[in-house]
Amino acid sequence: MNSFTEEVIFRLSYTTIVANDQGSPRVSEFLSALVFGGIHYFGIAPSGIAGALMAGFIGWFLAKSINETKGFFWAWAIHFAQDVVILFFLFMRNG
Repeated sequence: MNSFTEEVIFRLSYTTIVANDQGSPRVSEFLSALVFGGIHYFGIAPSGIAGALMAGFIGWFLAKSINETKGFFWAWAIHFAQDVVILFFLFMRNG
């Protein structure tokens, strides 16, 4: 659920708005990286600058995948796989 929600909020919305206005896809990629990275600055593991940079990169990459494939599936699938790994290790650490 997390990956689906984040993809809809942080990527699909930006790419759709920019595409509907005939704007550059780079704008949606930049917005996705900036907002996703900014939100994850306050994340769990890692937080701070490292977390923001890593999340910003994946935000850019996933927005780019939506723009290039003209679809939502691959961005969601990549994010889902990443969340499975992250949550597995978080539960193992705290379990």
